[in-house]
Amino acid sequence: MLSLLSAATLGTVVRLGARPLLGVIINDHWLSAAETRARVESLGRRFELIHHDQLAARLCHPRARPFCLLSFDDGKRSNVTETAPELLRLGAPAVFYLTTGFIGRAAPLWFDRLAALARTLGRLPPALDPDVLKQLPFREIEERLDRACAEHRVTVDLRDDRVAPMSWDDARALALRGFELGAHSVQHGVLTSEAEPQAFAEIAESLRRVSEALGAPCKTFAFPNGNYTEALARHAQACGAETVMTTDPQWVGAHTQLWRLPRIQLYPGNSRARIELKLSLAAAGRILPNPDGTGRLYVKLGRCEDKPPPFAGRLDR
Repeated sequence: MLSLLSAATLGTVVRLGARPLLGVIINDHWLSAAETRARVESLGRRFELIHHDQLAARLCHPRARPFCLLSFDDGKRSNVTETAPELLRLGAPAVFYLTTGFIGRAAPLWFDRLAALARTLGRLPPALDPDVLKQLPFREIEERLDRACAEHRVTVDLRDDRVAPMSWDDARALALRGFELGAHSVQHGVLTSEAEPQAFAEIAESLRRVSEALGAPCKTFAFPNGNYTEALARHAQACGAETVMTTDPQWVGAHTQLWRLPRIQLYPGNSRARIELKLSLAAAGRILPNPDGTGRLYVKLGRCEDKPPPFAGRLDR
């Protein structure tokens, strides 16, 4: 019943929306092969799945059927072992955004360390609350996590492909298979919490590193955690990014700008009914809370807020 209601709601919102709605950009992080298949099947029922290179043209020349661009952040090894092979089998294009200082290293991202601490402690102390950490420069986040992990003897299992990074060879293989590769900063700090020169350097260096590794210009940048300012986004454009991604949970519309493209975040295990409902709310505009944690432009309504698995929504950006 929920599935039928959600589907009907989505169709009505798209047809009757006051703003011209052209399509959606979906933000995931990791999916198993089965979850990837379910995601593509669910979205493919209502959308035309497009490649990143088609995005600008679709904004200028809309079609009757809305588009969907799939994107995956961070550069986890599971993107290579599980997600990409299934996307290839289904003929579904996607963009993979790489945290360049993470790729090829034997060290986890900071939010995976935090999740490991939470599992060990059961409850995080106030100093390690995710919303508190996101207000800090990356160096201070790492210092707090170093102390806590040492005190509680917590380590992260890098044998888990959902935590471990892909290699640069993996990234090049994805590009050779037709996927778009984008930049997602160097360290995955929240760039609005850094001094502006440091944030500028993170953007420029990550775009440069992806371009260098692939032997071709990196065309797109996605903000870690979605937090951005116009100055940071324009800097990404000046460094060569044709498109810049946020986590503003809305559809792409006729007046959407390439320097602040919205993305709707989904999670492993989301049912078709939940996806349809979330897309309906995103189409209505300014209902879903922005997962960047700022509340920027959106009204937080408890009944509309997505409920991801523990830490998946708050940490895995």
